[in-house]
Amino acid sequence: MNKGALLSGLFSRTTVVFLFLVVLLLLGGSFYTYFQDRKLQSVSLGTLRMASWNLAQLGNEASAFDRELSLAAKGVGDQDELTLRYDVLWSRYDYLLNGAESRATRDHQDNEQRLKDLFSELKAFEESVLTGVESGPEELAATMEAWKRQKADIQQLVIDNFVGDDASRLVTAVEESRNRLANLRIVTLAALVAVFLYLAFAIAFVRRQSGVDPITGLPNSQYLHNVRRVSPEKAIITCEIRGFQLVLSDFGTEGGDDLLRVFAGKLKKQLGADDELIQASQSGFVMFMSMSPTEDIETMTKRLVEATTFDWRIRDSVLHVSAVMGVDPQCQGNCPGWSIRYQRAHRALTQARLEGQDYCINQEDLRRKIEEDRLVHTGLIQFFNNEPGTLHLSLVYQPIVSSENIKLVTGAEVLLRCRDERVGFVPPNRVVDLCERYGLGVELGRWLFRQIARETQTLYGNLGFNGNLSINLNPSMLADHLVQDVQSLLIDAGIPATALCMEITEDNAALEFQRINQLIGSLHDLGVTFALDDFGTGHSSLEYVRELKVDRLKIDRCFVNGIDESEDKARFLGSVIAMAEQAYMKSVIEGVENEAQWQLIESFGGVLVQGYYAHKPMPLNDYVALLLDSRTYYPSVQTRYVATTGY
Repeated sequence: MNKGALLSGLFSRTTVVFLFLVVLLLLGGSFYTYFQDRKLQSVSLGTLRMASWNLAQLGNEASAFDRELSLAAKGVGDQDELTLRYDVLWSRYDYLLNGAESRATRDHQDNEQRLKDLFSELKAFEESVLTGVESGPEELAATMEAWKRQKADIQQLVIDNFVGDDASRLVTAVEESRNRLANLRIVTLAALVAVFLYLAFAIAFVRRQSGVDPITGLPNSQYLHNVRRVSPEKAIITCEIRGFQLVLSDFGTEGGDDLLRVFAGKLKKQLGADDELIQASQSGFVMFMSMSPTEDIETMTKRLVEATTFDWRIRDSVLHVSAVMGVDPQCQGNCPGWSIRYQRAHRALTQARLEGQDYCINQEDLRRKIEEDRLVHTGLIQFFNNEPGTLHLSLVYQPIVSSENIKLVTGAEVLLRCRDERVGFVPPNRVVDLCERYGLGVELGRWLFRQIARETQTLYGNLGFNGNLSINLNPSMLADHLVQDVQSLLIDAGIPATALCMEITEDNAALEFQRINQLIGSLHDLGVTFALDDFGTGHSSLEYVRELKVDRLKIDRCFVNGIDESEDKARFLGSVIAMAEQAYMKSVIEGVENEAQWQLIESFGGVLVQGYYAHKPMPLNDYVALLLDSRTYYPSVQTRYVATTGY
């Protein structure tokens, strides 16, 4: 029998019930012994000794009275002495029948009744005894005869109580009680030893079971909490099954348990003799792995990722399973404690999950990025709360021009800039990602709207500018409050609705076409237009073009790169522009960097261009100066150019 089966047998229901019955039997034996010994409390050796002494005194006093009565019957007695002995005997009877100290004597067998009978007989010849010698020889002889019968009864009473088998029975009872107690002690001791052994096994079993996952048989989080040290030469790897909650929802706990066993088995095959695998959560694992001389940390991690990427078959379904991993590699020199290393590995796992990667290794660049993210996050909170801080947000404007006339500025895209005194320049997409991650997305969007209105209302109020402002929307802004925010923070602040163009990306739209189109429709009613930004960088671009009710298509620089060197690329860009026209969308070409690219795009005609060749992003003052330049044309109420294109 193996160890597991033995432990299961020891802690089965049958064993527990058996021990429960043993305890009940011990309790029953204890109660039985108690009640038996309670009987001995009423008749103890001291009580028997007192009872025998009282009756012995009765016998002595009866003998003294017998002697005086015999002398009186012979005519030589002393009347006073006879009367005294009678009174003493009378008092002894009264004491035996009524005294509290003599209760033990009365309660033994039929002593009380026999004493009453003897006392009555004694009272019967009281008169003849009191007259004594004067009563005459005949009367004394009759009294003497009656007294002899009573004396014999008194002697028998004394014998029955003093030399009878009561003392023997009491001693026997005491010996039996002592034997019962001795046997009970032995049985109790044996039972206690058995129970304590069982409890010791139970505690060890429970401790072992509490540290082992019942599904995979691996050490669990309880074991992980007891870890005090991990060798610096071992890498700490955290691992999580992707989409495990979906498995539970589709196949239930039975399916989830099966996947856990399969997944854990694949991880076990990758372990060395000194490696450890721990199940830290429902679908999370931790590994302590020694490095092989033939592979580095990245090679080992890729091997683990490959081993845990497989097709899992359940019932009539096939599910592709993969893992995401975070790694803290082996360290040398001043190595931190194991808990810090585990925290680093878990942070690397989180980073891999955020970036959509299979794994992430905690190295200097990651630690620096995490620290920078922490500083930027703190700075953003301080900035939005108008508290003193080291982070500053600002806006720049990149002009959008007509491909038919590079001097015609039709508007600008508003771009976010962020700088932290400790971190330096922070890319806008990183700011947006951090705001989305920590719930600051709406706050960022509303600050952006307020700042745009504050900076550009002069353009529309005093300069008469009527060009577009393209504003990037972060994911949190694509909600029901967007319409109210645009109305209250932009339009009511003096920015014409027709000048506003909201840019959304494929990732932001997140395939919720119906909801996004409802927002687009509500803002269309106000006069706001929409553009699909970064077209060509996603995986479902054509679907978005077909489904989203946008007005402009911003074609990503990836379609522009190389068009001056490849006719195929130039022709493909032309086909994308033609597709946008077929969908009644105005095309905005991004990333035009040189004259050759410009000339090719100029040949397409009827498109808008945004890129460094025309203009770089610039602060508002420079943008205003550009518009005020006599060589620049822009849409206005009183236009400075012949409006032939209608931008």
